[in-house]
Amino acid sequence: MKKWWWVFTFAIVAYGLYEQAAMKLEKEISNLDKQIESLKSRIEEAKAKHRELALQQESLNDPAWIELTLIRTLGMVPEGYTKVYYRP
Repeated sequence: MKKWWWVFTFAIVAYGLYEQAAMKLEKEISNLDKQIESLKSRIEEAKAKHRELALQQESLNDPAWIELTLIRTLGMVPEGYTKVYYRP
């Protein structure tokens, strides 16, 4: 047993290094899983934005949509409409 003490010491040190590396790897995997979830949610948001922009692009040829956009964004009022001003 006295001749083989270095084998046991080596085994204990190797096991300790293995455990440390395994914990570090587990932490990295956890961080990467969080990044994956974050990127998936960003992809879904981008897809929703893409659908919204596609609908807006399709509606550019619709006269009713153009009229509504002019009313909302520029405050223009077509003939026959009443424009109301609110004072704060």
